[in-house]
Amino acid sequence: MNDDMTCPEPEPGTAAPEATGAGINGEEPVSPEGGTGPEQAEAMGAAGETVNLTEEINSLRAEVENKTAALAELQQRYLRLQADFDNYRKRTRREQEELIRMAAARLITSLLPVLDNLERALAAATDNKAEGLATGVEMTLRQLKEILAQEGLTTVAALGQPFNPELHEAVAMEETEDPEQANLVVAELRRGYILKGKLLRPAMVKVAVAGATVKENGQEVDKDE
Repeated sequence: MNDDMTCPEPEPGTAAPEATGAGINGEEPVSPEGGTGPEQAEAMGAAGETVNLTEEINSLRAEVENKTAALAELQQRYLRLQADFDNYRKRTRREQEELIRMAAARLITSLLPVLDNLERALAAATDNKAEGLATGVEMTLRQLKEILAQEGLTTVAALGQPFNPELHEAVAMEETEDPEQANLVVAELRRGYILKGKLLRPAMVKVAVAGATVKENGQEVDKDE
C-alpha cells in the first residue's frame, strides 16, 4: 500500500469540480498591491471624480474673480461718466448764461445811439424847432428799426391783407359795398411784430365787412349813424 495520499478519481460519467476564485476558507484572492480588486477600482474612480470637481471649482472661482473685476471696472467707468456729465451740464449752463448776458449787452449797446437821438429830439422840441424834431425822430425810428431787424424782428403784414386771427386783432369793423373788400384789413391801428418766426404782438386792425351793422371796439354801431 502506497503512503502518498491521492485524490480519488472521479467515477465515470461524473464531472470534475470547477475551480473557483475563492482561496482557502472561501476568502477573496489578494492582489499583488495588497488590496482587493473591486475596492481598488472604486477608490481610483472616486479619486478621479475628486480631481474633476477640484478643477471645475477652480475654474468657477477664476470666472467669478474675472466677473467681479469686470464689474468693478464698469462701476468706475459709470462714476467717471456721471462726473463728466455733471461737469458738462454745469459748463453748458454757464455758457448759456454768458450768451444771454452777452446778447443783452449787445442789444443795449446797439440801443445807446437811439437814446442819444431821442435826447437830441427832446432838446430840439424844447427849442421849438419843429423841423429839427421831425428829423431827430425820423433818425431815431430808422436806427431802432435797423437794430431790431438785426435781432430778427419783422413786422406783421396787415394793411390790405385778408384778416388772419392768428396774426391780427380786430378792434373795429367798417362796412363795404365791394364784396371783394370784405374781410380785408382796411386800417392798421397798431403794428404787430414777429421775432424769429414767433409772434410777439398781433397787429391791431380794422376789418372791412359786408352788412348793415358793423362793430367798433366790440360795440355794434348802425351804419346810418
